[in-house]
Amino acid sequence: MKRENTIKVRSGRKGVLRPGHPWIFKTQILKTAPAIKPGDIISVVDDNNRFIGRGYYNPKSEIVIRLFTFSDEPIDRDFFYKRLSEAVGKRKALLAATNACRIVFSEADGLPGLIVDLYNNTAVFQVLTFGMEKFKSEITDIIDDILKPRYIYEKSASPFRKLEGLKDVIGWWGDEGKGIVEISEGKARFLVDIVNGHKTGFYLDQRKSRLALESISKDKRVLDLFCYTGGFSISAALYGAGRVVGRDIKEEWLKLARENSALNNVSGKTEFAKGDAFTVLKEINDSGEKFDIIILDPPSFLKTRESLIMATKGYKELNGLALNALVDGGVLATFSCSHNMPGALFSKIIKESAAGAGKRSTILKRCHQAEDHPIVKAIPETEYLKGYFLKVFETTNQGS
Repeated sequence: MKRENTIKVRSGRKGVLRPGHPWIFKTQILKTAPAIKPGDIISVVDDNNRFIGRGYYNPKSEIVIRLFTFSDEPIDRDFFYKRLSEAVGKRKALLAATNACRIVFSEADGLPGLIVDLYNNTAVFQVLTFGMEKFKSEITDIIDDILKPRYIYEKSASPFRKLEGLKDVIGWWGDEGKGIVEISEGKARFLVDIVNGHKTGFYLDQRKSRLALESISKDKRVLDLFCYTGGFSISAALYGAGRVVGRDIKEEWLKLARENSALNNVSGKTEFAKGDAFTVLKEINDSGEKFDIIILDPPSFLKTRESLIMATKGYKELNGLALNALVDGGVLATFSCSHNMPGALFSKIIKESAAGAGKRSTILKRCHQAEDHPIVKAIPETEYLKGYFLKVFETTNQGS
């Protein structure tokens, strides 16, 4: 590494780095050589010139440096090949059980700014940072070499790219595949819209929670809010639910949910219609209708830490409404997908929601993201999905 490609961080409190964490912020920088350009690979040293790590630099981002490694090693094609090979190796057992899997989970796999998902014969990747953008050609070559997908689709479309000074990029690399791909998960098959769907097309991180419905769904009435393309709904129906109602705000997602129901031969059990979750729950509470299981898997209410107060109110209202729509002894499956929502606070919100609704609950299951979205303890942001399966009782029911 050339001497001019070295950045020095501050000593003391202003420069303190979290052990094992790959992010360095603008306020932590002591000295940057003028020759360094956005996207350059740089070495980071402390104020005594001791090596800390190597990564890429972007002064347009608040996270000015994202480290690839804490070892003094070159960042080249061999480095990326090794990291991608290791990522695939960690998911070998999962790939034997399903044909849909997150292959690379950004910082958690030592490749900050890169997401790679495999949907059957199609690899879908996202590049979210300026530094990773420079390695896109090498990355796609390595994806092709290691995964050997028939098709590769880039879906680098995210608000994060704008913060990095990048425009969105969407399209096929090489041969053009199908925009809708069929995958399998447990008993279920799903059509995934990789072109028009949310993010890369499917919520792979909720795999374990969908499969957990097997033990509780038989003969139950299920309400699936924020149902997207029917992942939870169809899983519940396949596991024996008597009736499943799915609601979301986009008709194109609901259309695919209906197609997924037909694909799994559960159309007679499922009903999908457009509806805002808060409005739907208020109407259900007004009508007196009750459900045995209610699933709340909302998009993030919490894009930044600054919106924590408003997000807390939203989660509390939503869960309170859902609790009132459950039968005595029913199950609430409730989730938050924001890393900015602390687990302890989410637990507190659920407890306060139950108290406000005059309910008591016991935890059947604590939920986290699936194993292809690994959690690195040194990087708390990798632990973003949290949730519970709660058995809910009226406070007058002493059996709770």
